Amino acid sequence: MWHWVLATSLSVAVSYSGETITIGPQQGGSSPSLAFCQERFYEEEEGLLYCNWAVDFTVACFVSYPSNKVIQAGAKVSEPEVVGECDNGEPIIKLLHY
Repeated sequence: MWHWVLATSLSVAVSYSGETITIGPQQGGSSPSLAFCQERFYEEEEGLLYCNWAVDFTVACFVSYPSNKVIQAGAKVSEPEVVGECDNGEPIIKLLHY
């Protein structure tokens, strides 16, 4: 049993043609996240992004007021992009961020 625990916690770095490839769990950092909101609520002010941020498109259609969640402008991976409309015609944007 201990061999299995030890084996799952190891990370191996392999160098191939000057490129290092790490096999095993990656260290540090987090993956980017997607956030959705109604375009009319999107506002960037003093390095902060305000909107009715939601975890998916459908939820963004039903949250009809800006949320308390604020995203730092420096965390943007991409610019906001319109990805569709709610049933009432309200454009929904998505933002990839850390």
